[in-house]
Amino acid sequence: MTERGSADRLRMALDASGRIGTWEWDLTKDIISGDERTARLYGIDPPLAAEGAPSASFLVHVHPDDHDPVSDRFIAAIASGASLETECRLRMPDGEQRWISVQGRCRHGPDGRPTLFAGVTFDITATKRAEADLRQEKEEREFILSLVERQRLLQDPDDLMRMTAEAIGLRLAVDRTGFFEVVDDTIIRFGPCWTGGKLAPLTGDMPSATFGDAVGRVIRSGGTLVFSGDEADAVFPASNGLAATGTRAGISVPLVRHGRWEGAFYLGQAESRRWSEGEIALVEEAAQLAWDAVERARAASQLRKRNRRLVGEVAERTAERDRVWEVSHDLLGVADPDGTWRSVNPAWTRMLGWEAHELIGRTSEWLLHPDELATRRERLATLHRGDEINRYELRMRTRDGDYRYLSWTATLAEDRLYAIARDVTDERRQQAALRAAEQRTQLVLGAMDGVGIWSYDIANDRFQSDAGFAALYGFSAEQAESGASMAELLARVHPEDIERLMGVFAEMRDQIGGDEVEYRVVRPDGSQRWVMVRNHALLNDQGQLESVVGVGIDVTRLRELEESLRQAQKMEAVGQLTGGLAHDFNNLLTGISGALEMMQLRLKQGRIDALPRYIGAAQTAAGRAAALTHRLLAFARRQPLDPRPSDVGRLIAGMEDLLRGTVGPGIDLRILHAADSWAVQVDANQLENALLNLCINARDAMPDGGVLTVETANVWLDEAGAAERDLSPGAYLTLCVSDTGIGMPPEVAARAFEPFFTTKPKEQGTGLGLSMIYGFARQSGGQIHIRSAPGAGTTMSLYLPRHVGTVVTPGEGGRRATIRQVATDDVVLVVEDEPGVRMLVTDLLDELGYRAIEAGDGAEGVAALRSDARIDLLITDVGLPGGMNGRQVADIARELRPGLPVLFITGFAENAVVGDGPLEEGMELLAKPFTIDALAARITRLVGAR
Repeated sequence: MTERGSADRLRMALDASGRIGTWEWDLTKDIISGDERTARLYGIDPPLAAEGAPSASFLVHVHPDDHDPVSDRFIAAIASGASLETECRLRMPDGEQRWISVQGRCRHGPDGRPTLFAGVTFDITATKRAEADLRQEKEEREFILSLVERQRLLQDPDDLMRMTAEAIGLRLAVDRTGFFEVVDDTIIRFGPCWTGGKLAPLTGDMPSATFGDAVGRVIRSGGTLVFSGDEADAVFPASNGLAATGTRAGISVPLVRHGRWEGAFYLGQAESRRWSEGEIALVEEAAQLAWDAVERARAASQLRKRNRRLVGEVAERTAERDRVWEVSHDLLGVADPDGTWRSVNPAWTRMLGWEAHELIGRTSEWLLHPDELATRRERLATLHRGDEINRYELRMRTRDGDYRYLSWTATLAEDRLYAIARDVTDERRQQAALRAAEQRTQLVLGAMDGVGIWSYDIANDRFQSDAGFAALYGFSAEQAESGASMAELLARVHPEDIERLMGVFAEMRDQIGGDEVEYRVVRPDGSQRWVMVRNHALLNDQGQLESVVGVGIDVTRLRELEESLRQAQKMEAVGQLTGGLAHDFNNLLTGISGALEMMQLRLKQGRIDALPRYIGAAQTAAGRAAALTHRLLAFARRQPLDPRPSDVGRLIAGMEDLLRGTVGPGIDLRILHAADSWAVQVDANQLENALLNLCINARDAMPDGGVLTVETANVWLDEAGAAERDLSPGAYLTLCVSDTGIGMPPEVAARAFEPFFTTKPKEQGTGLGLSMIYGFARQSGGQIHIRSAPGAGTTMSLYLPRHVGTVVTPGEGGRRATIRQVATDDVVLVVEDEPGVRMLVTDLLDELGYRAIEAGDGAEGVAALRSDARIDLLITDVGLPGGMNGRQVADIARELRPGLPVLFITGFAENAVVGDGPLEEGMELLAKPFTIDALAARITRLVGAR
């Protein structure tokens, strides 16, 4: 491929874009020559630009405010030899203003003197205008949202209209704004008005015909009336009524309801004024929002007046369903003081999908998002204190399983609660999307360490780029200029990312347009860089894909910062974990070793009467150590679980006496369990421990007493709700433990699940309770969520995936066994690498009357299984040395001796070894450390079952 051929193809790609021009500045002659695109960008005759023109011919069009900064940057780039990249405005002969981006580099001769400055100019006018439009749109959207919030705070319709008129008047700098209403078809009545001083307020009644037929036709047809005051304006000269009010230019937005003209929102200017499309759209939106708010305020006022008159008869009389009740777009409802609905309007069905008979007679708690239960109860308590509630938001579930954001206003009069709710879901989603977009923009801008441009000629398989993009790949400037093939480019791409990169190019062949991809580049020196590339496909005259152009951005620094943050968080957690472990285990080991030494001393002295006390102390310390280990394994999601289909309601009922005894008489324990609650697949014992821990924490948060509520509910999580809780979309049962205690500040709630983090006094808590519950929930496929605030109590919501199927009632396996010897010839094979544990198990077997065969690893155990020896039960540790674990030993045992009972004993059960689901028939798992009674019961049951 010739150099000229490469240049021609690059020129074709640039011609296709139409917005990129190339130029050269001969510094020795002060002459700038450029291609036709450059001439068009600078407003210069193309032949003159091609032949070369003084630099002043190009710089004369630079905006005066940008001239000196641009000149300074060129001088600095010429002196240093560094790349130049700057933006400025151009003022064209026809008065048009453009934005351009200039990039280039100066070349120096052998004597070090600057000789040539070459570069490219990008037309970025569209981008700048889009940014300005986006800022304008954002400002207008923020103004509208602010206006809506201020409207929601006002209950009087006149105050609401007056505030809106003033806000629009100040925003658009007009002379007069206001509302008028149509009394009948011929009379209009002026309402609240705001003026800037030049025009007097409009008051009283006036015949609508005063403004002329032209004005009447526009407004009555539902169209917005706009007039600028020019003599050529069709509206103004024909309307003597407008002239009489002092208005020369203005906007009037008709307010129409159900096809009837009810009034208008108007703007007036004493002088002529041209109104922009954005100003007209803003006035139309503000007028409609204001009129909706006025209707809601009037409806609420009518509802309050009616309810005061009909105390005790509201529920029956609302059946009349007057116009406001029937047509309101907001939720209206009347309830008992405890929140039980007595009457609801049709908007409930239109908005949420629930029929009235499904709502009346029940509170809203079954519809609320689990995180909102505490807020609802708190607001209800506020009403009972005599305060009216304005603007609090709750999420309520629709019949489809989605959630809507509702903004509530409520008041309690006599023995009835009156509530109004407006749907603000779209507003909240727009705000969230705006915040996310701003965060993404800041993140990308902060990560842009290097930028380069490139083009790819598909037919000839050649990449060409500037020095910036070449540097990202580790190509030299010469390689960038001569070009590279796709194979040469892919040779620098990380092997794991090649398939994704090629997939993007393949899609561009089938679908014309832009795309974005991020991948790693391995440079010749071995270093890796993360590159984000934005591509755009270009077509030839026949509409076929000819080339691709794009921009490459170095985002390596962003990825390194993310990795550094993850490592720092990991090391902090490890430090907390090891420090807490050392502290707690040192205490427990001191209790055990001290008790053993004292027993040894008393045996030497012959004083055996004190031995039971020391034995009890050692057993207590060992039990605490076992509990600590189980909590650690739960936090790490490595504890051996025995998940079974469980009825959580039945589990809670079985624990009720224990919970009441634990929280004490000063706590009002309330258990709310829905009859239709779903079953879950869970380790019931671990769930009982988790519930008990949560209730103990709630009790400790209420030192002066309070209300502790244990509640279950069925919830459906859509993609947004599931992502918010780090779960998969689907059906879940929530187990919520709520208290009315001291609550937690945000910084404490954020660390609540960290290991060994506790706010309790020293020696009164290990800091592993919540971390254990977190690990258990995650290991069970669920999640736990905190909702708390200082002084407002705490709600801990445990999410567990729904189980579809039958629930088996637990048996009596947990009864304490009595160790007694039996007459038997049964033989038990014990495979355990820890001599101390193996000795205890074989001694117990001897005590029970069984004969034991010992094996120290998996190979010895398999050898015993292959022998002719009688074996009635296999007891094996899961983790064994020698390359064969306990699960493998058990599988071989089942092949050699079908139906042989197996008891796994382990202190650390990986899912890959024991499995995620239930064990096979005749296999059971016993977690270390275990009691002798528990081991004896398992041995007796398994041998007896055979």
